[in-house]
Amino acid sequence: MSRRQLIGLIAIAAALLIAGTDAWVIHHFSANAATKQYPDDYLTAVACPSAAQCWAVGQTGNAPGGNTLSEARGPLLQHETAGRWHKVATDGLGAKGAALESITCPGAADCWAVGGNSAGGQAVIEHWTGGAWQPAASPAPRGSQLNSVSCASASACWAAGGTQARSGTAADLLEQWDGARWSVITTVAGGLRPQQFSCPAAGYCLALGVRGGTPAAAAYSGGRWTAVTPPPPPAPADQVKAATGGVPSLFGCASPAMCLAAFPAAGHTGASLVTDVWNGRAWTPVTTSMLTYPIGLTCSGGRGCWLVGMTRKDRPLALRWQPGGWAAAGGPAARHQGYLTALACGSGCWAVGGKGGTRRNGVPYTSPLIEPLG
Repeated sequence: MSRRQLIGLIAIAAALLIAGTDAWVIHHFSANAATKQYPDDYLTAVACPSAAQCWAVGQTGNAPGGNTLSEARGPLLQHETAGRWHKVATDGLGAKGAALESITCPGAADCWAVGGNSAGGQAVIEHWTGGAWQPAASPAPRGSQLNSVSCASASACWAAGGTQARSGTAADLLEQWDGARWSVITTVAGGLRPQQFSCPAAGYCLALGVRGGTPAAAAYSGGRWTAVTPPPPPAPADQVKAATGGVPSLFGCASPAMCLAAFPAAGHTGASLVTDVWNGRAWTPVTTSMLTYPIGLTCSGGRGCWLVGMTRKDRPLALRWQPGGWAAAGGPAARHQGYLTALACGSGCWAVGGKGGTRRNGVPYTSPLIEPLG
């Protein structure tokens, strides 16, 4: 789970603890959860390289939290064909302790998965070319973790993360794939330090981040980055900037002319959510009333965009974007106690995350969750 998502989930836990909720949510997200030893397996990202198949990545472990540098974690990899999911062996995915955070597929037989390693404290990059997953060399310094990866083409990819100590301190990390090797870069588009990437079409990406301490954005097209207008934070702007740096924590694009950026932070109580809509030229804010806890915003081309997370009743949340705001989507099954983190579409649309409960002996657990969405 990315550092940004984890911070959001900690805030969610605080709200749930105040309101009163069941043991699973308290154990899974509370500050004392790391002292509890129990199965804690979940999925963080999903991608579909073609209509015929999808891949989902995540982590396994015996202590919750997903801090890959302070807890013993392991990679989790699942594969879908013809509507059926199965777990894939991860013996060939490099050193023991690797955990996967994000995945992207620029081609039908070309996928990249990134994450971190609790044993070696090294950023993890895995490459699939249609036959098997193979580890790729990362030039990042020791103690690094990659949280996201996006590709405009097979020879133009970017992975972002941080250099993280056990204390939780972090610094920005940005890597670029040029078709032959990964290299560490500092900025794009004349000084932009990206925090969010979305590449919805071949040859195009939109990145949000900070330039000179100020929120900024850039678009990648024609093989180069150019500055564009960033999404405006909702009022009160000073409060949002203090909590997020003015960069939205939820972001995704369905096409170069359809992107969504949301700010569920800085005092957000679940009463409403401001979503900035990009039409390729400008941003338009749309406010939606809802009582939910969003974790991820993901788009899948012509299938549209979804907001996923957890409801106030600790059930998986899935909302679909409509022209006027967010509306309930079909599924996921309300019987599950858990949350969703990401979504992708192949022959069908799949949302992934984690579900939990308590065993008969009182020990809580978390297991992977995969839900079909219409």
